[in-house]
Amino acid sequence: MSEQRVAVVTGAAKGLGFADAQRLAAGGYAVVVADLDGAAADEAAAALGGGAIGVKADVADPAAVDELFARVDHDLGRLDVLVNNAGISYPEPTVDVTEERWQRMIDIHLGGTFRCSRAAYPLLARQGGAIVNVSSIAAILGAGKRASYSAAKGGIAALTRDLAIEWAADGIRVNAVAPGVIETEILTENIERGLLDPATFDARIPLGRMGRPEEIADAVYFLADTATYVTGQVIVVDGGFTVSFAW
Repeated sequence: MSEQRVAVVTGAAKGLGFADAQRLAAGGYAVVVADLDGAAADEAAAALGGGAIGVKADVADPAAVDELFARVDHDLGRLDVLVNNAGISYPEPTVDVTEERWQRMIDIHLGGTFRCSRAAYPLLARQGGAIVNVSSIAAILGAGKRASYSAAKGGIAALTRDLAIEWAADGIRVNAVAPGVIETEILTENIERGLLDPATFDARIPLGRMGRPEEIADAVYFLADTATYVTGQVIVVDGGFTVSFAW
């Protein structure tokens, strides 16, 4: 078994996932950049260095998930951290959500978190480790036009608590972060499509601005590496948005 600790981050070719991968790499982990876009995963791994590898993986495909963790076991021989970050976003009125889009949202967010955690369990249980899931403030607050996304993120929060209890005896801590409004490619795309208004967010956030990916990555690293007595928690990182009752 390698002495270097290993972390798998899903959806890590860009956005929050890449920021998480960067933070873990800076902390000394060999990072497996897992992403649906295999070429982008390879590019991101090359940019990280430090033994990082890119792997094409669809978290909605059980066979692909099993293959991902089999490769981690074969090539690296251990797993210390899993960050379940892969996700998509497509705000739209609930009456316009098709069965296909509903299922795809659930399969990627909630199903992907479940599948990857299940596949990672045998590797993590060897020496103990941590899982950090990515929920959202959409699991806490209603926003409208995000029914499938909010339902999936709420499910992730519930799954986090359940796995934390079940796997604690195996030395596996399971926590989640719930990001607020963060400047990512997905957010930018939704702003450009006219689905979101950045000025509205800035006015509602007590800290007066949207968050940055690296600020979420710091919270992920804390839960993955530093918070050795924390499990079953969903840490909100939102600039005060969810606790504000400003008129």
